[in-house]
Amino acid sequence: MTLLIVIMNDAEKNASRGLVLRRRHTATARTPPLTDLPEELIMEILLRLPARTLVSLRSVCRLWRNLISAPDFTRNHLRRRSCLRDPSLTSLRIACYNSLPLGGNGVRYDSFGILSVRSIMEKPFEPPKVDYFSGQRYNRIVGSCHGLLCFFYEDGDQNTHGMLWNPCTGFTFQSPEISGQASLCGFGYDHLSDSYKLFGILRKKGPSGLEFSTRIYTFGPTSSWRRIDDIPLFVPTDDPFMPDNMEGVFFGSSRACTINWSVNQQVVVYFDLDKETYGHFSLPYTDSDDYFQRMGTYLCILGNCLSVCYEHLNAQCWFVWQMKEYGDAQSWTKLAIIPFHPQLVNLGSPLQSLYISESGELLAISPSLRIVLYDLKNGSINSPDSINLKENYPNLSQSIGFRMAYIYHESLVSPKGLQSNSSKMLLQKPKSIVS
Repeated sequence: MTLLIVIMNDAEKNASRGLVLRRRHTATARTPPLTDLPEELIMEILLRLPARTLVSLRSVCRLWRNLISAPDFTRNHLRRRSCLRDPSLTSLRIACYNSLPLGGNGVRYDSFGILSVRSIMEKPFEPPKVDYFSGQRYNRIVGSCHGLLCFFYEDGDQNTHGMLWNPCTGFTFQSPEISGQASLCGFGYDHLSDSYKLFGILRKKGPSGLEFSTRIYTFGPTSSWRRIDDIPLFVPTDDPFMPDNMEGVFFGSSRACTINWSVNQQVVVYFDLDKETYGHFSLPYTDSDDYFQRMGTYLCILGNCLSVCYEHLNAQCWFVWQMKEYGDAQSWTKLAIIPFHPQLVNLGSPLQSLYISESGELLAISPSLRIVLYDLKNGSINSPDSINLKENYPNLSQSIGFRMAYIYHESLVSPKGLQSNSSKMLLQKPKSIVS
């Protein structure tokens, strides 16, 4: 086993340089050659390695490539990370995106940046390295799940595609084209059918004005867009249906797999990915006047719980709540009260809470586009100038959308039966940008 670990360390270094390791290892009395190790033992060791390392190790030999590329291996690796919560098996990343102004040809160009959560939290006073990618069309991030980022790729004003991208493996897939542009949307995983689904309310021009239809696409080799029932108006007042987040937040557990939207700062409306039905429950309140003092309501997942963060004008702070039992409005629990700070506030824009570390630090992006580390134990706030997105990363700091950042775990995942059609995925590392 010692020999295999040494070989894998060498292989990863060589693979990262584009080299293929040839198996010219001399066995000793204590260490058998690689070919003498049982396949089950090799698989067990590989399952204990991070996804990014495994991507490199696929180039070592045909056996390893076949093992690592097998769907069962991918599922077992994802399950091991999820069940054991082993942080060594995955790198936690933040995907930030920015829709740049229209160019001379009338096309909006997008910039995507991938940042390491570990580098931000362990070395907050050092600017984190950013891997940049760019697109030649408007790619709107809809959501993330199991290491996959999902986009709506809008081709002009009339048509759109769904698109999946795994930044770790390079896998990309584009759905069939559909007429219209997405407004309310969401992406998630249905564990009962083992499938990834893209939800969208599409609008297009009709004979009498704008027409809306609700569609769903299940990523698969022979899938097509399906028409489903529209969202009922669950708002408990006479107010119009006004979503606070256009991109739904995926919540997944053994009990429920749903896409969630905050509506009118009062309720959460959800779509059940298995039953393809809708439901709702109330957002938390601190007092009778709370609703009128809220701004910038932001849904997210923190500590495997559906959570909400909103700005409270009277209290001059942000409230962060967790729903301890999904769907039970009585289980909303106040997680933090974060006081306003002049460098962080931009009234009406949300505090984008992203992640809670094992040590109890909340990672968020402030309305002023600064990365914030808030200690849940002692209430201290750290927002170093080195991770000021607006000043240090201008390619990421002009986002047109409400939700500019998504957090994801690197993985080997690609939906079953799908082959990458990367020639249609216009994302690449631009040569002109240096991080």
